[in-house]
Amino acid sequence: MGAISIGCCFLPLGEVIDALLTTRILIQFIGQVGAVMILRRRKPDLERPYRMWLYPLPALLALVGWTFVFVTNEKKTLLIGLGSLALGGVVFLLWSAVQRTWPFVRSRPAVVPAPDR
Repeated sequence: MGAISIGCCFLPLGEVIDALLTTRILIQFIGQVGAVMILRRRKPDLERPYRMWLYPLPALLALVGWTFVFVTNEKKTLLIGLGSLALGGVVFLLWSAVQRTWPFVRSRPAVVPAPDR
């Protein structure tokens, strides 16, 4: 983080802010909309402490809005956002391989008890 911060000191402040905002839009806001939709589809019985009124319309509107904000940035800023996402994915995969966690660990099959006869 320190090396990235030092490198950003040599760039214009406006570019740094644009790149940070673009990265945040891509990773947090668009990712969050996708995560909500995936969670609702994969675990429909999961207890939720809240309800999204008119679901999935608000999520889709947010996705369209954040996508519009993302793609209307300069090409350089878009590449920084996509590059940081790709770099984060690579670092995650390396860390997971070292720690032997998902996706590099095989889950054990569930043991189903034999029926009583």
